[in-house]
Order: sequence, then structure tokens, then C-alpha cells
Amino acid sequence: MSLPLHESRVLALIEMGLCREDRELAERFEMFNSLTAPKAPPSRERLEPGLRLCWVLTAAILVAILVLGVVAAAVSG
Repeated sequence: MSLPLHESRVLALIEMGLCREDRELAERFEMFNSLTAPKAPPSRERLEPGLRLCWVLTAAILVAILVLGVVAAAVSG
């Protein structure tokens, strides 16, 4: 997950404050980060569109452009 820079900084400040106050919590953060860092998100959570969806959207856009061209030609002349 990618956050804006400002939100990332705020979360980092909160984490640093919590880690200073509670050493056990800091160790848990460290363990969680080491367990989850190398893993990729599950495929159902990826936001990449499939190839079929790209083709369908491209076809829909082309049809819309053609229809608008025909309507514009009919209106202008």
C-alpha cells in the first residue's frame, strides 16, 4: 500500500513515539515487519486490470469515438 508522503511521515512519528514508550511493542512491530516485508499481496488484492478488461475498455472507447464522429457529421452537415 502506498500512502502520500505526509501521511507516511505522520504514521512514522506515531510509530516512533509508541516504540519509545513501549519496548515490547517495538519488538512486535519489528517481528511483524520482518514477517510481512518480503511477501507480495494476494492476487485478489492487486489493482492491476486484467488483459481482457483492457481490451473491453479499449473497444468501448473506440465505439464511443466512432458514434460521436457520426453524430457530429450528421449534425454539421
